[in-house]
Amino acid sequence: MELKLLLVGFACAVAAGLSIVTFLKWREVRALSRWLPAPGKIISSRVEAREVRSSGSGSESTDATEIRNFPAITFEYKVGGKTFQSSRYSVQENLGNFEVKETLARFPRGATVTVFYNPVDPAKAVIERTMPEGAFKFMVQLSAGLVIGALVLVFSVGGVLEAIGPHLPKPQNLAAGALLLFMGLFVLRMGFAQKSLAEQAAKWPIAAGRIDASGLKAIRIRERSGSYRPWRTVFESRVVYSYGVAGQRYSADRIAFGASVTATLPGLVGGQARRYALGSKVDVHYDPANPASAVLECRVIGLWVLWVCSLGFLGGAAFLVGLV
Repeated sequence: MELKLLLVGFACAVAAGLSIVTFLKWREVRALSRWLPAPGKIISSRVEAREVRSSGSGSESTDATEIRNFPAITFEYKVGGKTFQSSRYSVQENLGNFEVKETLARFPRGATVTVFYNPVDPAKAVIERTMPEGAFKFMVQLSAGLVIGALVLVFSVGGVLEAIGPHLPKPQNLAAGALLLFMGLFVLRMGFAQKSLAEQAAKWPIAAGRIDASGLKAIRIRERSGSYRPWRTVFESRVVYSYGVAGQRYSADRIAFGASVTATLPGLVGGQARRYALGSKVDVHYDPANPASAVLECRVIGLWVLWVCSLGFLGGAAFLVGLV
């Protein structure tokens, strides 16, 4: 019962966080609805590569980064005879490698646009001041769905476990076995998803690319050990390449799919950097639906580890409940 309450509580906490984010964004959009219009012009429209925190790190415990492509839109407008420039073209958040091509097509250089500026501070302005249609409704539904889904999952799965428990050799280990089963299936699904991505990338178009940086990168990781949390340093290969698609220049640092390989000894992870010398020409596989997403090698690094982990979790679940 305590585990059920914990899972439902976690879902409620996530839903509450999403609700707060949704409310803050709604309040921002509502404030922008009172901004005044002015004629403007796009003076720069290009792809800009930025180094951002890696999506795999997700916290302040590591300073791992990755290269992502962003639409860099700069526009100018006049208010009260004074000319202003701004590069915040939309109220929507862009985390990189998302609709870069489409955004540049909407705001080509030289295009005339309507700019909405803050009458209190005319230096602040946007071109798009609304969210996609249905965005707020989707976030509210997602928050509610998390809580409802958690309740349904917890009590439906709980009922199933209670029903099959008496038929197992070791029913007292059923909860732990169910947890390992879930982890095994999750890792197995992740492995098949990564494998599918690599197979799809093998069919992507190929663009001529160039290695712009090649070497090792030091990554600091904060260790959690009580109140004292020192940093330790690990190394990984760092290969940055650029490529052109439809007149735009993109940059990326993904060599293959899967997790990055790190080690405390630089010599153990330098192989990738040595294969891609600075200035050398390479074939880049890019997603035709999203040219900002690319990869050099259509394979999954460490895929066998996922298979082994999945097998271990599933075998452990079977062992706990006495099936093996």
